[in-house]
Amino acid sequence: MEKKRTIKQQIIFCVMSVSLLLGVLLTAAMIISNLLTTRTLLLDNMQMLAKVSSQNISSNLHLLTDRMANLMLEEVLTDDTVDESGKQEVLDERESRIEFVWLAAYDMEGQKLYGDEEAPASIKGREYYAKIASTNNIVIGEPVYEDGIWQIAVAAAMKKGEENYAYLIGSYKYDLLGDVLGNINIGANGEAYIINAEGDIIADRDGENMSERNNIYDLYGSKKNNQLLDAMTDFQTGAAGMRMHGIYHYAAYSPVAGTNWTLIVDAPNSDFMGTVLFTGIVSLVLGIILIMGAVVYSGRVSSRISDSLSLATDRLASLAEGNLKDEVAIARTGDEAQILTEALAKTIDNVDAYIEDLGRSLGSLSEGDYSKEVPDGFRGDFQAIREALCGITDSLNETMRRIHASSKAVSRNSSEVSDYAERLYGGAADQEKALERLDGSIRLITDGIGRIDESASRVKQFAAGAEEKADVGKKQMDTMLDAMNDIYADMQEIINISHMIEEISDQTGLLSLNASIEAARAGDAGRGFGIVAQQIGVLAEQTASALQRTVEIIGQTSLSINKGMKAAETTAGSFMEIHEVTKEFTDISRGIGKIVKEQQEAVAQVSEEIERVQEVASANQELSRMTEETAAKSLKEAGELEELVEAVKLRVG
Repeated sequence: MEKKRTIKQQIIFCVMSVSLLLGVLLTAAMIISNLLTTRTLLLDNMQMLAKVSSQNISSNLHLLTDRMANLMLEEVLTDDTVDESGKQEVLDERESRIEFVWLAAYDMEGQKLYGDEEAPASIKGREYYAKIASTNNIVIGEPVYEDGIWQIAVAAAMKKGEENYAYLIGSYKYDLLGDVLGNINIGANGEAYIINAEGDIIADRDGENMSERNNIYDLYGSKKNNQLLDAMTDFQTGAAGMRMHGIYHYAAYSPVAGTNWTLIVDAPNSDFMGTVLFTGIVSLVLGIILIMGAVVYSGRVSSRISDSLSLATDRLASLAEGNLKDEVAIARTGDEAQILTEALAKTIDNVDAYIEDLGRSLGSLSEGDYSKEVPDGFRGDFQAIREALCGITDSLNETMRRIHASSKAVSRNSSEVSDYAERLYGGAADQEKALERLDGSIRLITDGIGRIDESASRVKQFAAGAEEKADVGKKQMDTMLDAMNDIYADMQEIINISHMIEEISDQTGLLSLNASIEAARAGDAGRGFGIVAQQIGVLAEQTASALQRTVEIIGQTSLSINKGMKAAETTAGSFMEIHEVTKEFTDISRGIGKIVKEQQEAVAQVSEEIERVQEVASANQELSRMTEETAAKSLKEAGELEELVEAVKLRVG
């Protein structure tokens, strides 16, 4: 038997479970709250830092552009009367006051006019040259590494009147950007860098990263990150979390005013989780301490309760085994445990008395004495047991009286059932013989239908052959009609050709006449030609005569062809009628076959039903025999039942 847990164990388990659940929930809620709060505050602060830092960078860059704008306004640089050496002196003087790497002027084609020796001879391939050539505004170039240092070039257009005539380029040290980026400190491993519109990293606290000129799409691109990277390259301001090289980072970004650059500040999540994890661990330790204290306290309370209840539980255990004689030890605690033990003692005394009364009453019933009354000593809900027992005794008395009467009726009914079964057996035998005669008649009908089906199949075969031959005759007649039509068409073509030849013959005769006239006019010189013309005339007359005969023959032939076509059409119509009649005959034979098939199916179904009826008749015959045997047994058992009922003592009333 499985050992159950005590109340003490249950109380301790409940307290531990609730405490542990509350501790876990509170710790999880606090950790999640700290994480969310840290994330929100960190993103807000990083976004603000990115804005402020981008403004600082923009301010430094504007300082550079302001210096170039002021230098561009020097009259000496735009005065054509001053030679290049004089202009060079102005540039040298400004360069000594301002920390330029180099300062020079270039023509509109990007070729150097004058300036420092360190300045490149041409700026045509530089990124800022294309921008200033298209905008004619002050342009800040991306950082480049030249002469062993990182530099930032600022280009300004110098004008004469309203037209540009040269570009003034000043290259500053990169330190003004590097100092701002170096002062941005976010976490232990935070980074700050600047990208252009294409996502290339053009400025970084680490110079090696600038040399590689990586692209953020190549470094951190993913389906989810690309939306955030697009916002950066679209010069938006914001902050969000993203994965970089498989590590979750917080990133903030802000555009640098006056440029096509964006400042990005990011730091790994792990740099800021130390405090959160420490808080979670402290909360977990405190929760464990509280749980242990609750377990100790609940153990003391549960021990006091379980000791009081053990008096009742031990007695209840012996009661469950049928012990009603031992006394119950009363717990003198003044609480529910004392009430429980006192009620248990009283309950056991009452149950013991009720069981003795029930035992005496049930003993009388088991001996066949239904005349005894049940004692009236039951109280409370136990009164229902006495009433139920009284009801059972009354019901048994009434039932036995009815059984006694029913046994006599069963005896009479069994005699009648035996007689009916004998008569049913004879009727079932007569029914089986009649069904055998009906089955023989059905077989004769089935044989006749089979012969009809065979004849119908032969008629169907003959009809199919006639239909096939009629179809062949119809196709041949159609072929002959087509041939006659072709002959008729060819005859019409011959007639047309004959008319054409007749016209040619007439023209030839007329030509012969004209030639004879011309030959007569020509005299002796045209005599030979006249003879030829005369022969041509004779030939034309012969051709006309032969053609006339040909036309007559063709006419007779055309009449014959017309008669043949009419006769062929009549014959084709007859074949069509034969085809239709044959088709109807075929349909009729198919209908006969279908009717014969339906009759065969109906006869088969009737045969099956007759077989089933025969089976039922046989079953009824067997059932009547079994009924007769059962009735005999019932008659015998009814006698035995009557003897048993007469032995029972019943109440008189």
